[in-house]
Amino acid sequence: MMTRWWWMAVGAVGILGVQAWSAQDPARHWIERDGTHWGRLGHEAQTAYVEGFLAGAALGQAAERSCSTQDLRAQRQGCEWTGDSAGLTRAIGELRRSGGFRFPYGANVYASRISDYYWWHNQRPLPTWYAFWEVNSILTRPN
Repeated sequence: MMTRWWWMAVGAVGILGVQAWSAQDPARHWIERDGTHWGRLGHEAQTAYVEGFLAGAALGQAAERSCSTQDLRAQRQGCEWTGDSAGLTRAIGELRRSGGFRFPYGANVYASRISDYYWWHNQRPLPTWYAFWEVNSILTRPN
């Protein structure tokens, strides 16, 4: 009888362990990733993550710039990128030459600062996109 309860207890612990392990879903949506996820990434993965973020931010900013140059009627109806790849390349080049990127620093700067940001345990639950915003606001603040 005792052996039977023992095996039931071991089975229950095993099931709970598997559930806890599977709950660590590595395929979470990017908007849900936080400091815990950031800390698990190696240096190269953090740098790649930041480079992807910066590329996405630049693309969004270039498309937004294109929308702001359209007439008022198109702006009211909603705007989406309708230009060609040459126009997009030109817009991103202009932003780069003018120093107009909202996130003006390189990937290594942001990766280091975000690692510093998540060093504080109370900030680890905050999403990575928020950490980018907060770090960038500190970096670009007028002196």
